[in-house]
Amino acid sequence: MRIILIFCVLIISSCQSETSFEFSTYWWKSSTKLNTQQKEFLNTNNINKIYLRIFDLKFDEKNSSILIPKVYSGFNDINTIPVIYIENKIFSNFNIDTIYNLIQQNIKSAIDKKIINSTNNLQIDCDWTLTTKEPYFQLLKALSKGIKGLSATIRLHQIKYAQATGIPPVEKGIVMIYNLESPADVNIKNSIFSYDKAMQYLDGYLDKYPLKIAIALPAFSWGVHYHHGKIKSLMSDFNPEKIDNMNMSKNKDGYYKSKKAHFYNTHRISNRDEIRYEYPKIEELNKMMTFLLHNIKQDSTEIIFFSLNSNFLTNNKINYEKIISTYK
Repeated sequence: MRIILIFCVLIISSCQSETSFEFSTYWWKSSTKLNTQQKEFLNTNNINKIYLRIFDLKFDEKNSSILIPKVYSGFNDINTIPVIYIENKIFSNFNIDTIYNLIQQNIKSAIDKKIINSTNNLQIDCDWTLTTKEPYFQLLKALSKGIKGLSATIRLHQIKYAQATGIPPVEKGIVMIYNLESPADVNIKNSIFSYDKAMQYLDGYLDKYPLKIAIALPAFSWGVHYHHGKIKSLMSDFNPEKIDNMNMSKNKDGYYKSKKAHFYNTHRISNRDEIRYEYPKIEELNKMMTFLLHNIKQDSTEIIFFSLNSNFLTNNKINYEKIISTYK
């Protein structure tokens, strides 16, 4: 009897060491019109929550002002969590009162236009630095007084070096496990996502982070366009299957080389330009899910795919649906 009791305790302890998952997505476009494939992805996987970027605060260096690109509309019958992206330069050029008032004005406008229903929950996306940490955290404290469910995005270096970068004063942190390296670096294979690269920041650090967390994982692709060996642009939703073989040829690992000047969608590509195709490998995402399962010390964890508006997600929906069905 005693052996059975000990065995049961061990089983319970083992189960408690694993988190459970729920899934949602980001939407990062101005138009919120869903196509058939996007609707099917939500319905098939019983996803009823979308994180909608409602506006940005970007620094206009030419006029020393703040640009505020906004979303045009909201979603019907979908639980929508508003997201505000704040460019880091804003905190170096404007005081907290100005930033806070702009946020409140534009949130009110979004509610009046029925883009969102309320700000019971709000996510702030900002890659703060040691220089901007103090004013940014002051802003978060001010916002949290009226918003109970305030969350903030956290980059991987802010997990590993949390003691230096600080812990944002919010209810929850969203750990962004993508865009891990600079796409300008010609010596890397994938700047979007690499399991090994992510582990350098997460292994031994994530389980010690003193804040409730959610996880953002990549569900997008791009082409890194190089001209004379230097980055020219990022081509969102780049798809090698749409390449005209008369214009480009596959070169070294993940690279495509232009044979002549031409256009890919709206991107002008010169002769001999190179494009590096980047996307998250499904086997590496599965490894990451297994790591998260055993290393997040909370009962339930939200996984947010970035993003539903990417063709890559719907074109590879089978792979993402396998992740959801395996871990949900």
